[in-house]
Amino acid sequence: MEKQSSFCIAIFVLVLAVMTAPAQVQSFRALHQFNGKTPGDGAVPHGTLLLNAAGDTLFGTTLDGGNGDGTVFKIDSTGKETVLLAFDSAVTGDSPDSPLIQDAAGNLYGVTPEGGPNGAAGVIYRISPQGELTILHAFQGDANSPAVPTGGLIMDKLGNLYGTTFDGGNSPNCLFGCGTIYRLDPAGNLQVLYEFTGLADGDEPFGPLVPDAKGNLYGVSKGGGVLCPDQEFDGEGCGAVFELTRSGTLKVLHTFQGGKDGAIPQGGLVFNDAGDLFGVVSRGGRTENGKVFKISKDGSYSILHQFARKEGTSPNGGLVLDEAGNLYGTNFFNGTHNLGTVFKVRPDGQLTVLHAFHGNTDGAVPAAGLIRDAHGHLFGTTSTNLLNQAVRGGNVFEITP
Repeated sequence: MEKQSSFCIAIFVLVLAVMTAPAQVQSFRALHQFNGKTPGDGAVPHGTLLLNAAGDTLFGTTLDGGNGDGTVFKIDSTGKETVLLAFDSAVTGDSPDSPLIQDAAGNLYGVTPEGGPNGAAGVIYRISPQGELTILHAFQGDANSPAVPTGGLIMDKLGNLYGTTFDGGNSPNCLFGCGTIYRLDPAGNLQVLYEFTGLADGDEPFGPLVPDAKGNLYGVSKGGGVLCPDQEFDGEGCGAVFELTRSGTLKVLHTFQGGKDGAIPQGGLVFNDAGDLFGVVSRGGRTENGKVFKISKDGSYSILHQFARKEGTSPNGGLVLDEAGNLYGTNFFNGTHNLGTVFKVRPDGQLTVLHAFHGNTDGAVPAAGLIRDAHGHLFGTTSTNLLNQAVRGGNVFEITP
């Protein structure tokens, strides 16, 4: 959650980077490079992009830049960037690291995990098409109340917003609470739908949530569940996949065990037409590099693909699915140049590396997942780059598979 992590990333990639860069892959195109130096420009994008209904404008957030507390930006079809909001920690929130959503009227909605009015522990905000900002809810983090909203939002047909918080809740098993699932109605009333216990149900839920046709919500908790056997996890839980029914009952669909089973699931689950659920885990033990998993409609769990270092490791963002059942995502580290990759996994588990980042104009270490347009083009972000030692703000890219 801390913005200092962006500087740690830069140091890490400098150590790992192989600076001899080959020619760019023809299917890859950099749309915008953030610099964080021009007044108001953002830096270090972390949330998955949003494509508007017309398919001609991208929206996103940056963890840093602007006034130093992050930004909301848009990029038009020509690649021109416009900063829509530069956050002010004490007023509008700080360090937005989650994706945006947009309603039919063109309003954008998002969360920040930090900051806000009166010492808030994060906010839910709305930006109108005219650029007007409204704070819909400020999380105060008082005694067991929800705090640190993460992973973004979803909206139902009635305009209710649903999301998760990393902290809060009444469980004594976590120092600051084990996290919650909440609903915010159009009138601004927030209701906690579930409080995690840090036991079998998990700890630190991380969105975005995914609804099914019946209105049940699905998501992951990054901790909790069974204690990971590997000492690398310092006795913490390996995480879980859950379903919250419309009646408010939480069902654990899978508890990660570490090792070959995987550990630390990342937000951004996706359903196929058959009702199977797919996601990624970033770890799996000291020698494990992350995996793509599948939970079938009948509840059975299986590993669809286990990453090798040359394919990239530590998938951080969620997955996106095409009509043929292929899954697309990003790896944070490793690959040919040790700076992350974009990958495609077929229904049979076979993987293709679509791009291996080399740190120059294409950027490095993608921290978010991908989105896909009607033509099958993929859009994503990198959290930094190595082209200019003074400018490492990351970029927005497009890939045509």
